[in-house]
Amino acid sequence: MALPRLNESPQYELVIPSSGETVNYRPFLVKEQKVLLIAYESQDQKQIVNSILQCISACLEQEIDVSKLSTFDADYIFTTVRSKSVGEKVSVNAKCSSCEHANEIEINLENIQLEGKVKPISVEITEDIHLKMKYPTYHDLITKTNIATKGAAVESIFEMITTCIDGVATKDEFLSVQDESREEIERFINSLTTDQFEKVRQFVETIPKITLDYEYTCEACKHVNKNKLEGLQDFFS
Repeated sequence: MALPRLNESPQYELVIPSSGETVNYRPFLVKEQKVLLIAYESQDQKQIVNSILQCISACLEQEIDVSKLSTFDADYIFTTVRSKSVGEKVSVNAKCSSCEHANEIEINLENIQLEGKVKPISVEITEDIHLKMKYPTYHDLITKTNIATKGAAVESIFEMITTCIDGVATKDEFLSVQDESREEIERFINSLTTDQFEKVRQFVETIPKITLDYEYTCEACKHVNKNKLEGLQDFFS
């Protein structure tokens, strides 16, 4: 006689930020927690990202291709499910801006906000040419090294722009960048004027992200610090 399966019915619902779609989900079970713990112990960024997406997929009732979720959608869904799974409170390390003492601060995941608005995906370049944009996914980030490389801001922003351009629309046709070579895409970006480039750059630099403003008093020097967490890595590093 088989043992009963417990806690597999969806209990909550959330709204996916980019689409406004309402989905049902259940909290993490031991099997998902195990996958996450093994990934975090590995310290391998690709394995960690894949484990997060795997857990999201397992906990959502609806069939959604999680590899196509924007980074902020995945961050929001994961933190929401996480808060219902092992508690709303998590501890983060915060270095005092005055004495640099490392403080362990408890934050509430239910206070997380999504900063930034989901924008139209069309950017006007000229009256006759528009760029169709898309939000990056975690698959994009883990497969394109330059996006995540610290200290390489110029390469990173160009890489992100390349990733976020889905295609070029003219009056007569739509040209998907998936059909173009990397060299051709870079040639197109380099041909933009400064004003045109800034429009595209603004789209990239204002991609929504999960944030949390918090304040604490340093346990060592009593200095009052005001900090801000941004993105999934800040919350679970």
